[in-house]
Amino acid sequence: MKASSFFALGAFVTGVFGQEGIFETAEFNITEALIENGVNVSAIPELASLAERSLLSGCSIACTSLKVIYGTQKLLSEGTSPYDAFTNGYWSVQQGSVNPRCVFKPTNTIEVSSLVLLSRLTQCPFAVKGGGHAAFAGASSIDGGITVSMENFKKVAVSSDKKFANIGPGNRWIDVYTALEKSGVGVAGGRMAPVGVPGLLLGGGITFFSNKIGWACDNVASYEVVTASGLVVVASPTQFPDLYWALRGGGNNFGIVTNFKLNAFPLGMMWGGQRIYTENNFPAVLDAIYKFATVSSSQDTDAAQIVSFGNIAPLGKIAIVQMHYAQPIANASIFNDLNAIQHVQSNTNISSLADLTIKMNEGATDGPSLRQTQWDVSFKVNRELFTFLVSTFYTNLPAVQDLSNAFPTISIQAITAGQLKGMQKNGGNALGLDAAKGPYFVMNMSSRWSNAADDAAILKFFSTIIKQVKAEAQKKGLDNAYIYMNYASQFQDPIASYGAANLRKLKAVSTKYDPQGVFQKLHPGHFKLASGPPNPHMP
Repeated sequence: MKASSFFALGAFVTGVFGQEGIFETAEFNITEALIENGVNVSAIPELASLAERSLLSGCSIACTSLKVIYGTQKLLSEGTSPYDAFTNGYWSVQQGSVNPRCVFKPTNTIEVSSLVLLSRLTQCPFAVKGGGHAAFAGASSIDGGITVSMENFKKVAVSSDKKFANIGPGNRWIDVYTALEKSGVGVAGGRMAPVGVPGLLLGGGITFFSNKIGWACDNVASYEVVTASGLVVVASPTQFPDLYWALRGGGNNFGIVTNFKLNAFPLGMMWGGQRIYTENNFPAVLDAIYKFATVSSSQDTDAAQIVSFGNIAPLGKIAIVQMHYAQPIANASIFNDLNAIQHVQSNTNISSLADLTIKMNEGATDGPSLRQTQWDVSFKVNRELFTFLVSTFYTNLPAVQDLSNAFPTISIQAITAGQLKGMQKNGGNALGLDAAKGPYFVMNMSSRWSNAADDAAILKFFSTIIKQVKAEAQKKGLDNAYIYMNYASQFQDPIASYGAANLRKLKAVSTKYDPQGVFQKLHPGHFKLASGPPNPHMP
């Protein structure tokens, strides 16, 4: 029988779009919802008597059903070369080592809706992959379940007035920016070329433009979301505003986003890149970063700065300063303090936004050959604490610096007054950062390495640094609870760090739109509202 035979005639496509106040009732019927989507459930005998089957057979039935309904081009099965190519395409080995029962590649919102409903009917768990740039296993992949790849959602469309851009969740930021250049506009998005759209936006999203307009999540005009009942809603400040608020930092807990409508702004060429400084200049570099965080960032909101510390041969200890300016002006006066310090290498020049994201990714090796980890915490800005964390990093570094292909780094990223102001737009986001108590900074750390045998040493290294720096910050009254989701490790709980009040509000939104907890139970990956860290055993 042809795949088209499994669709009911006259599918009411518009019927899947939800209206304000109309959501899942106690009498909700999954089979009827699938029929409403045009899926002829009765034509798939395997879907009968599911209550008598195991979870494992449920996933077998779900994958078989997806293949029958949508065809082999949208369904990858274990043991095939396309399946292997897909799992090998994750950023980290840990994610690529996970083996789903099948991989589903929907091409439209109705198919995503049906996937959610089939998961509920069969009780087969699923994961959703955008760019696949999380570091730990299971964040956007799932053993034995269905991994849903959003790669076919590649829309990049600028509105006629050039005030908005509709962006599909299958895009990488390099593709978004390259497409938007043709219209002379930009959006607040990721800073590294291969990072995917959905994870960055749903986790908060620090951008080159954050000092001027807030984080990426603060510049989403609306989200098209497939909810747990298969209904599709468009959440904005005026429609489903509670869901809109929750999606600004709440991660994957509320549905599958199939379109992001982003605020767009005029953008031509920019300036930026990175400079490398040797250890003798560390105090001057930290002085410059501190001044930017506390004073100069408010004087020129077009600027962005990050400093990272690592160790490379033959230079030894190095500081890598990434500096960006949202105008085609080289070495603007806001960078005078950094310009006055002697650097040993620089690639700063006037470039497009797309080219700057390529520069940001230089040295960040992708692909399945390397293992990856990321960690972060936040503190109030303090110059002495900057020195302490750098010293703590290098004191502990000998334990891991000689491991195969290891390149540990520690970074300082200011959450400036301008960023905190931008976070207040449209009722504020879910992140829980108190503008009155800023500025803050994110201390984020990462490393790549080759051998699984070195996992314990790498993870203990980063855990130790966090514990030591937090202890020092607590002594000085500088500690801050917030953890940025997009850098968090599997041992951390970023959503709880948003504060008790915001956590309660997020849970209430989840209960309203997902009363059966589908996105908590059947979509278990990454960071969830109620379950704490994915791995509670902090090294």
